[in-house]
Parts: sequence; C-alpha cells; structure tokens
Amino acid sequence: MIGLSAQQIEEIESKFGVPVYIFHSDEFVENYKELENTFQKIYPQYQICYSYKTNYTPTICRMVKQLGGYAEVVSDMEYELAKKLGYSAKKIVYNGPCKGKYLEAHLLENGINNVDRVEEAERICRFADENPDKNIKTGIRVNFDLDAGYTSRFGIDLNLLGELLLLFQTHHVTVNGLHCHMSRARGIEPWRLRAKTMLGLVERYHLYELEYISLGSGMFGKMDCELQVQFPCDIPDYTEYGNGVVGQFAEFYKDKEIKPTLFTEPGTTLISKYVDFLAKVEGIKTVRGREFVLLNCSFHNLGETCQMKNLPIRVFHQGGGLTSLTNARLVGYTCLEQDVLYRDFCGELSVGDYIEFGNVGGYSLVDKPPFIQPDCPMIAIKEGKQELIKRAETFEDIFKTFRWEI
Repeated sequence: MIGLSAQQIEEIESKFGVPVYIFHSDEFVENYKELENTFQKIYPQYQICYSYKTNYTPTICRMVKQLGGYAEVVSDMEYELAKKLGYSAKKIVYNGPCKGKYLEAHLLENGINNVDRVEEAERICRFADENPDKNIKTGIRVNFDLDAGYTSRFGIDLNLLGELLLLFQTHHVTVNGLHCHMSRARGIEPWRLRAKTMLGLVERYHLYELEYISLGSGMFGKMDCELQVQFPCDIPDYTEYGNGVVGQFAEFYKDKEIKPTLFTEPGTTLISKYVDFLAKVEGIKTVRGREFVLLNCSFHNLGETCQMKNLPIRVFHQGGGLTSLTNARLVGYTCLEQDVLYRDFCGELSVGDYIEFGNVGGYSLVDKPPFIQPDCPMIAIKEGKQELIKRAETFEDIFKTFRWEI
C-alpha cells in the first residue's frame, strides 16, 4: 500500500471526513506506463484497454484516456461515460453479455465490439442486412477451458465458432477480431494457454487479416507482501507475463505482413494497489470469547478481495486506552454477519484509531450498494496535494428516484 502519514490523515479528516477513498494518482501513472512499456518492447502493437467496470471513477478514466488507453465497457452506462469523456467509438471496446441501445450506433462508427452469444450475432446480422451499404465489423469472444475449476458462461463455445464465422460471412459482416477472458486464472500458465489457444484459432480458421486479438484481463498486478503471501502460487511480474504471453505474438507475427493490435483489458491490475481506504474504529467488544472491532464502513467499501484475503492495513493510534487484541475480527456497520473486513487481527487498538486498508481500487466503490448508508467521498493525491474527485453521497442522492406521494 502507498501509505499515509499521520499529518496527511489529520488533513484528510478535517477537509473531507472519514471514511474516505484515497486515489494515489502519481503511482497509478507509473504502474500504467510500466505495464505498457514492458509489453510494447516485446510487441509494439500492444494496447491497454482499461476496464471501466472495475472502477469507473471519471477522474481515473480520463487519466487513462490522456495516457493513450482505450475504454473497455460492458454496458450502455459505461459506454455513455466513455463518450462523455471524449472517446471516439474506434477506441471503445464494447464487451459483455447484455449490450443495450448503443450497439448499432457503435458498429456504424467502426467501434470495437465482441460478440458474447448467438442472439447478439443474429442481431448484428439483421442490422447488417438493413444497412447493406455499410461495412459492419465485429469481433467474437470465444470460450475455452483453462482448467480453472469452473465452466465460464461467457463467450462462444469453440465448437460453434466455425458456424458463427459462416453466419457472419453469409450476412456480409466482417469478423475483425478475436477476444477471450477467463476469471480466476491469473497465473502465468493459464495466460500462456490463452495466447497459444488464440493463435491456434488464427491458424485453424485462417484469420490472418484480423485487426486485433484481445486476451481480456485477470493478470496479477503489484501488491504488498502482506497480501501476496496469501496466494498459493508465485506472483508473476510484468516481465514474466510479457515474455511468456506477449512474446508468443511477437514470434507468431514476426514474418507476417499484417500484425494485429494485441489488447489486454486490465482493471485490478492497473488500479487495485493505488486506492486506499481510510476508516475509523467505533467500538471494541468481546462476545463469548470472540473479539470484535467495529469500523464506520462496510465490506462493500473494500471490494470482493476482503472476503477472500486479508487486505494490507496500517493502524494510526489517536491516544486513549489501548486494548490488546488476539485474533479479533474487524467488522462493518451493516446488520450482516458476513460484514467482516479483516480476520485474526492481533495488536492494540482504541476507539477513535484510524485503520488504512490497501488494495481497494477494484470492485469497491462501483460495487457499493445504497444499503443502510450512502457511499463516502473519494479524494486524489497528486504531487502531494489532496483533491476531492467524488463527494459523499447524501440522503437526497439515494431517494431522489423514488416516488413519495403514493
């Protein structure tokens, strides 16, 4: 985690209150450039597409645009955000199983699209039939086994790929890309298999004129040792991914005239380590021998990782009598038993202490429901200066969509 000083915490609480999300802008940019440079040195046609669903904070998405990154969206809401930030359709990758009303306009503007299911393919074919004077292009998301312990529901089964290619050909739709994405398979071997399988499809179906190939997301990013040691496998760095995955593309296309753009769609890889969350201790109690520490936030604020691992934390004492704790649970304000933020905490705490959680950039504030309390503010720290980039939600924000008079 980036970490804050005691002086910074005092300034943050006085200006913005606690709890609060803290985005470390400068470090995020460094990480983005390191990933991009590492891969482009191996295959110059590499391009980052930032996953909006992971964290669609406009300030972050705008920074990605300024850095030259594409937008990867999976809904009309995210698509509209990308357009509002000034993206052209050509730099928006539209993925996802349930695309909305913007799909057809996106195709007309030569936007990048990846078909997830047969019904979507049929929709595109009907649209192409209605617009015979337009060159309608689309990519296809393919589904194959990476031995990840589950069967993914997303994408087109490889057994149907030949039929789908023929369907598009019949309706004069150009297939300009291939896409894959498999969750819960972040290690280097599953990623090598992704690359090998996708290049195998290029050969099998003679897809040598593709404009792009996307390997999706799910690489490990930078993380603190406290989090890293909780994973059962070695954590590859960007160079290992580059040599083992991107290197396959460099070798395959070295003698070919057409070299497609290679996309990955990082979300957590880029952002997770660069957002912290600052909370405060509200109470400490013991129930039948089990120690509980109540914080003024919930597990929804921290993202899904906190339900599987203990996030990196730092404690800032504010004086008062300290309580010595052994294997305590840090818990949130909701009335849910599963609202556990950290397990087996050992150390000293007192009411009023601050606890800073690291690695909360992914699937946290975008996944926080309006359950019991509105969400808290978010600030950015850039060159040592603190700036509000999302105000705290209010009662009015939550209830303005409801009707009161009935």
